[in-house]
Amino acid sequence: MITRQSKNSFIRCTEHYGYIINQLTRQDRVYNEVGSMFLRHISRNPQNVDSIIYDLLAQFDDVSEEQLKSDFLEFLLDLEKAQFVVIGNSKEELDQKDQSFTYAIERPNTLIENFYQETREKVPDNTQNFFLEEVQGRPLISALQFELSSRCNERCIHCYIPNEKKNSGIDMPLNKVKSILDEFADMGGIHVTLSGGEAFLHKDLLDICRYCREKDLKISILSNLISLKDEDIIGLKTVNVSLIQTSLYSMDEEIHDKITKVKGSWTKTKNAIEKLVAADIPVQISCPLMKANKDGYRAVLEYARSLKIKAQTDYIMMAESNLDTSNLSNRLSLEETEQVIRDILEFDLDYHELTLIQKPKTEELSFDKERFLKQPVCGVGYDNCCITANGDVYPCAGWQSFILGNVYKQSLKEIWEKSEKIKELRKITQASFPKCVSCEAFNYCNRCLVRNFNESNGDMFNIPQHFCDVAFLNMRLVKEYEENLKDKVYTS
Repeated sequence: MITRQSKNSFIRCTEHYGYIINQLTRQDRVYNEVGSMFLRHISRNPQNVDSIIYDLLAQFDDVSEEQLKSDFLEFLLDLEKAQFVVIGNSKEELDQKDQSFTYAIERPNTLIENFYQETREKVPDNTQNFFLEEVQGRPLISALQFELSSRCNERCIHCYIPNEKKNSGIDMPLNKVKSILDEFADMGGIHVTLSGGEAFLHKDLLDICRYCREKDLKISILSNLISLKDEDIIGLKTVNVSLIQTSLYSMDEEIHDKITKVKGSWTKTKNAIEKLVAADIPVQISCPLMKANKDGYRAVLEYARSLKIKAQTDYIMMAESNLDTSNLSNRLSLEETEQVIRDILEFDLDYHELTLIQKPKTEELSFDKERFLKQPVCGVGYDNCCITANGDVYPCAGWQSFILGNVYKQSLKEIWEKSEKIKELRKITQASFPKCVSCEAFNYCNRCLVRNFNESNGDMFNIPQHFCDVAFLNMRLVKEYEENLKDKVYTS
């Protein structure tokens, strides 16, 4: 019997834990000492199971060979059931069993929907909470957004990147990109998001994708797709990307093009989406809502559903990264936001199935308040960061006025470990927002440091009133929706 990890799974092990994620099923797991030791012996190369057990015997001198074999096989079969590994008697059988992403199934996955671990044994904590706490004591970079080019071929009216950056755009040279990916992989990184500007304006994008796979990195791409070529699709299929996310603002061509300020962009983006779907490449639609397209989200949802892809929206908007708030003139009013949320509650199936069944944050707070207050607000500076084409390192995309360092002057490792600004970020926890923790709308609010920063003239702790108003609005509408559901159940 031989085994290897599936082509869609990625493994990272530290001295404290082992981690595996599958980009096909969108499941992930964390293992302790024993599970981590087992995980270390699984690789992309097929290995004889008996040989793995023999190697493990040297590490478990107080366990019989029979018991170790039983435990490892149980562990391996559980991983196989969740499609993390393939098991067989030949390489050909392994290849045959290893599944690929396809739209031929009923509901293809493109995003992690639930961070609770599906295992043979009940796991009380989820991976998201585990890492938020794990990285506090020893920050470990796992995700990197790489803005390969500052050039962009659209001028979207709501964009947080100022147009002057796009007008005088540059691309990071391929050799520099590769050297940073080398560093990132050596630091234990696992997931790279390639973006811009516009990612496909970088002439070496596919070479960069291929290099990411050489370094065993999971790849996502953010793009408007208007520069996508047919030959690019062949290359993307070969490198087995995890996800391509694109923006489609409306099913009305005129509205979409008005937002991007590029005539014909709707046709190009829509055609590219359909070509990617036809090629069985995971794609997802982002549909930020603003005054120009506020009435069109339902149509976008229906279009996405017809292709078996996901669509998601953002109705808050972010101010520009240079702290200019003029783009927020496109933001929805509270009255307009209310109608959008009602549309989401009525028509967005993913919202029904996922958001409404999530455990309220207040449950975790009441269960162990001390533990919750010590958690970071988000993972920026703890497990992820963003690099732009000029080498600047930011906490996350959009936070371009909070520079942590520059990879042309320092190594990524040095910035990650020694930047004074990143140390400042790592002091911020849930307790840094005491009014929020006791707020009635706490379960319906997503606090965001960069949104605060860009909209509050550089003050990440000042929460704009609009965000709070939307949280209370969301709370009222969700409770109203839930009451209506109860009434329907009762009367039926």
